[in-house]
Amino acid sequence: ENMPMPWEQIRDVSVLYHITGAITFVNEIPWVIEPVYLAQWGSMWIMMRREKRDRRHFKRMRFPPFDDEEPPLDYADNVLDGEPLEAIQIEMDDDEDKAIKDWFYDHKPLAETRYMNGTSYKKWNLTLPQLACLYRMANQLLTDLVTTTTFYLFDMKSFFTAKALNVAIPGGPKFEPLVKDSLAQDDDWNEFNDINKIIIRQPIRTEYKIAFPYLYNNLPQFVHLSWYHTPNVVYIKAEDPDLPAFYFDPLINPISHRHAQKSMDSELPDDDEEFE
Repeated sequence: ENMPMPWEQIRDVSVLYHITGAITFVNEIPWVIEPVYLAQWGSMWIMMRREKRDRRHFKRMRFPPFDDEEPPLDYADNVLDGEPLEAIQIEMDDDEDKAIKDWFYDHKPLAETRYMNGTSYKKWNLTLPQLACLYRMANQLLTDLVTTTTFYLFDMKSFFTAKALNVAIPGGPKFEPLVKDSLAQDDDWNEFNDINKIIIRQPIRTEYKIAFPYLYNNLPQFVHLSWYHTPNVVYIKAEDPDLPAFYFDPLINPISHRHAQKSMDSELPDDDEEFE
């Protein structure tokens, strides 16, 4: 967490070390502003693609890196005097990136300014031009999926229900059972002598049990009902930055003229002499 990020050449941290020299702790928490941090890594995504092409900072490793007979490297001889590599930073434009250019790659940006509550980094309040620049920088890492229906059965309530029912969504997380099986049903009643028995010939899918817990489970406990369906979001990300904010994309909203009525031209009589 405290190692220098790719856009930093070095980072000074406060450390806490044992008097015997046996162990050293970094006595610091790397607080960040979330949109700034996302934008910094978004700019790194662009720069790393150039790095892959140019190979200025990276070399291919030869394996194995340390042979069995090789003595361990001494820190003072090999690392201490080594010059750190230069930081990887994207080149900023004076006009487009003016709002973030001066502090974008600082270690703790905006710490002592009016945009932050102080060095604790608990609250931040950025201006609209700053957020617009950060959004553009982080564009490579942001998802295009903005509808919650995409994550159906992969939300917190569905996970709570899966844990309570002691089942796992296919491809989802597995949990320790919430309700132990020691609460076995009475010997007088079980699923074989129930007069209200519903005979289901094929096994019930796990997704059905989680989506409709009261319908497909015996004695459901501590289950949550998740939202079944949200309206479709027909948002399409605009590729051209010069387009207006609320752009009518013809791709999903074609305007057809099927209901338009054609105006009929009034027909003139063939022989005008009759009306003279």
